[in-house]
Amino acid sequence: MDKIIVISCEKVKNGYKVTLQDSPLYPDGKGGQLGDRGTIAGRNIVSVEKDHVLVDGEVHLGENDLIIDYERRKDIEVQHTAQHLFSAIAYNNYSLNTVGFRMSEEYSTVDLDSKNITDEFIKNIEVMVNNAIKNSIPVEISTFTKEEVDSFEDMRKAVSHKVKGDVRIVKIGDLDTNACGGFHVKNTCEMQLFKILSWEKIKGNYTRFFYVSGNRALKDYYNKNKLVTKLCQNLSCKENEITTMLDKINSDKKSGELELRSITQKYAELLAKELMDNSENLTDKKVIFYPENNHVANSLPKYTELSKYILVFGESGQFTIASETINCKEFFNFLKIKMEIKGGGNEARANFKGNLTKALIFQYLEEYLSKL
Repeated sequence: MDKIIVISCEKVKNGYKVTLQDSPLYPDGKGGQLGDRGTIAGRNIVSVEKDHVLVDGEVHLGENDLIIDYERRKDIEVQHTAQHLFSAIAYNNYSLNTVGFRMSEEYSTVDLDSKNITDEFIKNIEVMVNNAIKNSIPVEISTFTKEEVDSFEDMRKAVSHKVKGDVRIVKIGDLDTNACGGFHVKNTCEMQLFKILSWEKIKGNYTRFFYVSGNRALKDYYNKNKLVTKLCQNLSCKENEITTMLDKINSDKKSGELELRSITQKYAELLAKELMDNSENLTDKKVIFYPENNHVANSLPKYTELSKYILVFGESGQFTIASETINCKEFFNFLKIKMEIKGGGNEARANFKGNLTKALIFQYLEEYLSKL
């Protein structure tokens, strides 16, 4: 537990804005890295900004207890060093530059300046990063003047001319030398494991890589192994048979859908005949009502003589009207004047949603027909 001096504490919308004297906390987003967490006087640190800290409760001015979440900081060290390793190997072996880096609570991302990424590249770079981890390479952090750094020949990325004063350099053996102010492990072996989760092309002909390292990678492996085990149990197969079983399930599903569609069409055709025989009369029009909103209902217009009948189907406040004897869009607009509904359509068919029942629809339909 450390001590910290609180200079000010101000109530804001999402907590309390606290200003600290000589804050040792690392800010969120600086260099793409996550910020520190912990507590100040027992109040949880929600975020760390450049000039203040947001906490979830009021703290008194003056000296307070500060507890930094060092387990979280260790995870940040691992993820950040993994980025340095990945970026260095991509640069050293493939001449690819890192153009973006961001760390989140679940995974981190690195953007490389290429869109031509292959499965072979992913496989090889993962092996190289994990070999560097396995080789227990020391990670050295030193501070140099800007003039000294400008003379270094092994820098992966030149330090901006805007930087003034001393520069913090992170060196990973002979693999990488780069300026950085973030957290890093002391030896690559502390990272344990590196895994690329996925990758995608992004604007500017770049590729974004999503990765995890250390305990995050072990957790990812645990979760995926658990998932694979569950799939094997449900599919009654071995691990190497999962994709074959899923392909078979998808194939059977498509066949079943085609068969169901065929049955639905045949049933809709038979049902349409029955419904036409039992239609109701409104004014001088024959109206059919089907109290469902399903595949059969949606197929009914195809088999109903819409030049002679008005078809209405639906339930739970969602209905469709289809006919060639009236202008369905015109009826929808008429209904919209009478009550609050949403929807739309054209002359042959309209959909509407609202506090509707069959009785209400028939009432307004009869009123509409009487005006024609």
